[in-house]
Amino acid sequence: MSVHCAKNREFIWQLSPSLTLINIKARHVNLFRKYAGIDLFLKLLNMKKLLCLFLCSLVIEFVSAQVKEGTIIYKRRVDLHRRMTDESMKSMMPHFDSSKLQLIFSGNESIFKKLPEEKDIRDNAGDDGNRIVINMGGPENETYKDFASERIIELRELGPKKYIIEDTLHKQNWKMEDDTKMIDGYNCKKASTKNRENKDVIAWYSEDIQCPSGPEQFGGLPGMILELNINEDEMVFTAIDIQTKDFDKKLVKAPSNGKKITRKEFQKMVDDQFGPNPGGGPVLRIYRN
Repeated sequence: MSVHCAKNREFIWQLSPSLTLINIKARHVNLFRKYAGIDLFLKLLNMKKLLCLFLCSLVIEFVSAQVKEGTIIYKRRVDLHRRMTDESMKSMMPHFDSSKLQLIFSGNESIFKKLPEEKDIRDNAGDDGNRIVINMGGPENETYKDFASERIIELRELGPKKYIIEDTLHKQNWKMEDDTKMIDGYNCKKASTKNRENKDVIAWYSEDIQCPSGPEQFGGLPGMILELNINEDEMVFTAIDIQTKDFDKKLVKAPSNGKKITRKEFQKMVDDQFGPNPGGGPVLRIYRN
């Protein structure tokens, strides 16, 4: 048997003149490239896993950062002169009235009412000799809303008596705007609509507070209303304090201490006592003692 080495690095084994030649080409196996490629693949796989974990942590952090319950303190500012035509009466009253109210919310439920320490404006309006009495809805008024069941239950005070009005939530036809601004540290988006009296209403709501509520009967947006402007500054609600710690869910409950009555029946009693309010807008009753 003889072995010859060719220039093309082929190995030829010649066993005998009668046997067929078998050519075997040498192959180079680069083990470094092979294992380096596997190592790179594993590194990329690990990076992908780390990226997924990072994105998941961001999502969890974002969801947990969203507020779902708490208490919001609003400052309400009302232009008292807007609907007055009697100049002598204007001179006896301040141009604006300010008060504080609270909205307590949990999930899809909320209740809107005055702060316990807030006094009714009737307690110190005018002088003893010519006292002006202002009724802005009553000191004990409450508005409970449940957006899951689309219910609204209102406690309304009229004179010495209290009444309960149960109704279906009125859905506002909101138009979403592109404007944004910060209110008490929360990023807010703008929305606009018309109220039942066809007056302009502008709302600034925050999706970081996951309750579709707001002051008075307003709501239905993808987040909490932190500022509400009715009829071009005639009545403005602005959130001045948002509390999310040490919250008691039992505070969010529908009022029940009053006589049940329909909205139509209650409105007739108001009109009989104070006269009709054809212009709509804020419920502002003014008379002399």
